[in-house]
Amino acid sequence: MKLALAFVLLAGAVRAEHIAGGGSGTVSIANGDLIYAAMPAAGGINGQVLVRRLSADGGVFWEQRWGRGRAEEPTAIATTPDGGVVVSGASKSGCFVVRFDGQGRFVWEISPLSGLCRPAGVVTDGEGEVYLLATIDGSEGYDAMIWKFSRLGDVGWTHRHHSNEPLYAQNLYLDPRGDRLRAFVLRKRGTDFIEDFFLLDLAGRLL
Repeated sequence: MKLALAFVLLAGAVRAEHIAGGGSGTVSIANGDLIYAAMPAAGGINGQVLVRRLSADGGVFWEQRWGRGRAEEPTAIATTPDGGVVVSGASKSGCFVVRFDGQGRFVWEISPLSGLCRPAGVVTDGEGEVYLLATIDGSEGYDAMIWKFSRLGDVGWTHRHHSNEPLYAQNLYLDPRGDRLRAFVLRKRGTDFIEDFFLLDLAGRLL
């Protein structure tokens, strides 16, 4: 288990050195009968994102196109308790979080930070509130930041995690008990990357 975790984190180090760059990719998640995927939309307006709810046989229940033509790139995805989906990602102007309900209807969007901001993980709790982990600019190169968003898309709190070494956000998990967050980061020390994590309660307090 430790070896597998180390492999995932160290593989992220390759991306970490190009954190400010772009690159297209697809993010997806399956939760019971809910299967979602988000990807850069081919053609059309530059930078739009295509969000799909899929069926087990590969069919498409619904499809939504979202974006403002700012090179939006999806980087993380999560399902919501009401059967919807939250997609986060990076763009030329910062980062974004967008939420759709289970029928594909747009619910809200927010751009929490302008400048360098690259989401690495997004999760929702049992109340439908959203938590986002991203790499941002920091005094020593990069810091890790967590935001909490309400079901309406309002910012509940933020936590900025910094160090005397550059930090690269990797992933975010909700504890099985549902009462705390575990954020994984890579800490750059010289030419090495050290895997690390920190814990927060759902009020944003460091544990």
